[in-house]
Amino acid sequence: MESTALRQPWRRQGLDPSHGRVGEPMTMVSGETDVLPPGVDGPLGPGVERVHMVGIGGAGMEGLARLLHDSGYRVTGSDAVDGLVIEDLRRSGVAVFTGHSTAHVRGADLLIYSAAVDESNPERLAAAAADIEQLRRAQVLGRLSAAQRTIAVAGTHGKTTTASLIAAVTRAAGCQPTVAIGGWVNGQTQSASGTGGMMIVEADEYDRSFLELEPWLAVVTNIETEHVDCYVDDAELVEAFVTFLQRTRPDGHIVINGDDRLCQQVTRCLSQSPGGPRLTTFGFADECEVHAVGLSSQTGGATFACVDGDGTRRIRLGIPGRHNVANALATCAVAQVLSLDPATVTGALAGFAGVDRRFQHRGSVGGVCIVDDYAHHPTEVAATLDAARQQMGKGRLVAVLQPHTYSRTQRFHAEFATALAAADQVWVTAVYAAREDPADGVESDVIVTGLRAQGASASWEADTDLALRAALNGCADGDWLIVMGAGDIGTRLDTLLTQQQV
Repeated sequence: MESTALRQPWRRQGLDPSHGRVGEPMTMVSGETDVLPPGVDGPLGPGVERVHMVGIGGAGMEGLARLLHDSGYRVTGSDAVDGLVIEDLRRSGVAVFTGHSTAHVRGADLLIYSAAVDESNPERLAAAAADIEQLRRAQVLGRLSAAQRTIAVAGTHGKTTTASLIAAVTRAAGCQPTVAIGGWVNGQTQSASGTGGMMIVEADEYDRSFLELEPWLAVVTNIETEHVDCYVDDAELVEAFVTFLQRTRPDGHIVINGDDRLCQQVTRCLSQSPGGPRLTTFGFADECEVHAVGLSSQTGGATFACVDGDGTRRIRLGIPGRHNVANALATCAVAQVLSLDPATVTGALAGFAGVDRRFQHRGSVGGVCIVDDYAHHPTEVAATLDAARQQMGKGRLVAVLQPHTYSRTQRFHAEFATALAAADQVWVTAVYAAREDPADGVESDVIVTGLRAQGASASWEADTDLALRAALNGCADGDWLIVMGAGDIGTRLDTLLTQQQV
């Protein structure tokens, strides 16, 4: 029986979102409220009313905060720095504090923390001392997923875009899903609580987080080594994905890439345990149950014929690149499982404008087209540059990469050089460490060395701001500037474009 526990018709008193300093008293907003009586068993556990989130500004945490706030929970949070996301959360009614203090935890029933927050954080220490339950973001999503029919989108590349496409088509079809997606669309969050008993989430393989989920419909876009700090080899990675898919409900469904080598290994492993969820493959090969034929790249997107159980229909996709066509095929397979109207699906795909920082056109400076992208893996870099080549004219393709994490840079520096060689000019910045400490002898200039060995024009500039400015200054009318990375390079590009009055 489906649960509607996630979406509740109650409202609670909230903290004044104008407060944002470390240690300031948390002022209650006065007014009429319908407070959930203590002890009612909601999806986060009995008596949980106030939730405090440490690292609330992170992409996944921000979306979860909105979802819980919309669901009626009283949400507070803290983060090390302010930013546009934090300010937007405050405008939404979520009290967010800049910096960390034990005072922020007082009165909380549950503490949720991001992967970047370790147990030495003062708020986590205070929660432990007060015997307040602490959960990772993935554990919270696990509890929420158990309360609804959950569509969980996993895979090394394309999770956010595919989950966003699925959200777009299900919303267009009137399914009213609950959505927990980190990526924004047109500067607006996608995460929100719905009333349809359906939930759409990204299922992250990092640290095996996706093993907390209990999906009804599991999607795997592709599988490739990325998190070298978590998986020693492909065998471990395949084993984790098999375990994830085995958590799919028996009456559920699996949608998986039929072209991908490691996905094929996963499928073979699953076939050894008959009697589980049904499985549908998607891809470009004719053997895939949902596949594309007649692919044609066009300005700002692509067209192709989708062949599936509903027949063959022409689809216009509003985002470019062969990789995005694969994401759309996964979405079509999900739509078929859900028995959505094909015409509604086709219309939603055509109207989908893309996710922020996924091949996002940021404007033009002096005739230079500027694109911002989240690419931080060699495969993603190659796909992004290929999509740019298909879209642009006769100008030069200039790329700026901010490598993300030392472990990934060390493992893939040769592959990054090969992928980046598709550009006419490359700038590489210092590594964005994220959750890692600097590694002895590991720096991103090794990528530039590899590029130059191939005869490519490449420069290394540790300072991301200087690299962006130098790259833009070196461009001419008709060139394309592609900015890539999962760190703060997008924010730094924002600053540069503001200065350029774009």
